[in-house]
Amino acid sequence: MTKKHLIKYNDEINLVELFKVIWSGKITIALITLIFFVIISVNDKYKPKQPNLFESSLLIKPAKEEQFLSFFSLGYFNYERSYDEEKIFNYNKENYLSEITYLKVLDKFVEEFLDYEELIKVLRENEQIKKSISQLSLDDQQKKLYEYAKLFSLKKIGENSSYYALEVTWPNNEREIEDILDQTIKLVEESLARSIFLKLESHYRNKKNLAINRDLASLEFLSEQSSIAKRLNLFEAKERKDIILLDSSNKNRMNEFNYSNTYYLRGYKVIDMEIDLIKNRKYSQFDNIEKKIASLKEEDIKWVNYNLLLLDTKLQSKHNPLPSALIIIFGLLIGTLYVLISNALKSYTVPRKK
Repeated sequence: MTKKHLIKYNDEINLVELFKVIWSGKITIALITLIFFVIISVNDKYKPKQPNLFESSLLIKPAKEEQFLSFFSLGYFNYERSYDEEKIFNYNKENYLSEITYLKVLDKFVEEFLDYEELIKVLRENEQIKKSISQLSLDDQQKKLYEYAKLFSLKKIGENSSYYALEVTWPNNEREIEDILDQTIKLVEESLARSIFLKLESHYRNKKNLAINRDLASLEFLSEQSSIAKRLNLFEAKERKDIILLDSSNKNRMNEFNYSNTYYLRGYKVIDMEIDLIKNRKYSQFDNIEKKIASLKEEDIKWVNYNLLLLDTKLQSKHNPLPSALIIIFGLLIGTLYVLISNALKSYTVPRKK
């Protein structure tokens, strides 16, 4: 072979000839390196960049039990209950107050959080998200917001644990995570409080209405019995031992109203006094309950226990452009290979032309 051959018959590489070939193609190598550098740099600059991903975890624990002790004072008030109320409200310690415990409130918080309503509201006001979805239709905006919301999860830590881990993988910056969690948790707590107080108010409003309806039924019955007594000119009862009396503390009072047709024997004097008492009843026990509920609304109740200062955030992945030195090295390698391969091809084509 000629001197230009890079590989001799003994398969040994001639380093001098190799260096000469590389040196003679230095301009080509430089041009290829420059072109490679420009292409990679421009592509890295203008292609859509993958955002940094952050993983955050926040521990959500039950609030302290004493936070809810004030609610149980609502269960102790001087109020005579009828048999109907016993059936409707089930007073064997299974009424709505039994739902306001530190563990059950935490479960309600989790349920409220996972409907994503409050989270979607916060995400909708986020500046970065607002820009990214501004050109989408309303339906597509909603779908995109739910995609962001699904980056948040709230899972129990172990089967027997009462603690939850609020976890999020966020594609923007870590400061946003803390702000979003702070706003969302506050909104969820506000919504939870509204729900609890609304049910409490509804519960006692129904009890008050039942008491009023019971008294209205009593008034109707007593008015009839008073009319009968007046027609018979029974001002007072003569022999009380023979009279079936209504006892306000008796669970079956309404049943007595229905079946005691001799109540008029008490005389219209006593019956009319009872009618006046019922008509002037103020239901002050219910007023006290309403005031107590209003007072509880003003208290700073911590429905769940968490601390944003303990938010654990880690960088999951980071987008880094290729270093310039690495691009140049790749360019030089590609340029050198091109020169060597081109030279080898020319060397093998020369003998064939002769």
